[in-house]
Amino acid sequence: MPTRLTVALLGLMGPVYFVLLVIFLPFRLTPFTDPMLNLLFHFVAVPIVFAAPWIGVIYYHRYRLANTVHLMQESTSSVPLRWRVFYGTNAAFVLLFFLLPLTIPVLALIEGLYVAGTLFARVQGGKVGSTLAAIVSILTAICLSVLPAFVLIEFAPQYILVWNAIMEAWNSFWITVVYGISQCLVNAISFGSPAYFIYFAASEYDKGIFETSYTKTPTNKIRMGEAALFLIFITLYLPPIPTVLFTIPFLNMSFLFTRYINWMSMGIGVIIIIVKRILRVKDNSTMGGASNIVVVFLFLIVEIFFKTNIVVTIVIWLAFFVYASIAIANYLRASSREMY
Repeated sequence: MPTRLTVALLGLMGPVYFVLLVIFLPFRLTPFTDPMLNLLFHFVAVPIVFAAPWIGVIYYHRYRLANTVHLMQESTSSVPLRWRVFYGTNAAFVLLFFLLPLTIPVLALIEGLYVAGTLFARVQGGKVGSTLAAIVSILTAICLSVLPAFVLIEFAPQYILVWNAIMEAWNSFWITVVYGISQCLVNAISFGSPAYFIYFAASEYDKGIFETSYTKTPTNKIRMGEAALFLIFITLYLPPIPTVLFTIPFLNMSFLFTRYINWMSMGIGVIIIIVKRILRVKDNSTMGGASNIVVVFLFLIVEIFFKTNIVVTIVIWLAFFVYASIAIANYLRASSREMY
């Protein structure tokens, strides 16, 4: 049930995202002379055209996606929740900032042409019963072909200008916000790692002495501590963020991370790795596996030595690709039949 619920939520989140996208776009599509038609086109037709392929793909592959979610849970069960949040956050940033606005109009056109071609083939093959049904099918096929193409022609040139503005805003301001959130999350995770390791060591000591563990890791309390640290780090790191109603008064003190906090995080990471090597500990509940450690140190080192926009963007994309590669690998091995 949770896997199906996740797929259903994905299906709902797409239309909501596209509605918000057209609402907050800095332009309005006005291909008609009638203002009412322009409003209907921009706020109704465009979200429908964008949402239709999203819903269609999710519905058509619902069993495989549900199985993918199940396999993702299995394959990442040994990865602490905080790491899944970290990679998921970076994946969401990349999807919302870079991928979806550019790819979904093209996908809408491709899917519309595919469905239209299927309908035409059914009419020509005599698989549609009455003449009226054939006419309706042909008209539907034409709409499915023409409307996405029309939306793409109207949307693409305008959005290219917006894309340029997004990239300018990304390079001048939002890259600091996005990277800062990931940076603060990495540091909160690093500072929480010793607590997990101490309780793990105590549990192993119990097993060695009493042959059973009497020490339970207070996971929820540690997570609350990490969340509190994350909020403190966010407040210290981010610049003031203007909103429609007011400006969020963050302190813009990222120099603290470059001079002090990141060095402390790297020191914690190095100490834990050395101790784990000496004691031959294979547990990944602290810093995680090798890929996690590499990504953590990239975020910390980039902040200290190489904080240029291009390098920061590459690191964010690297975290995205770690998450995306796991998702794609699980999707490829997931069954298309109903299982979970």
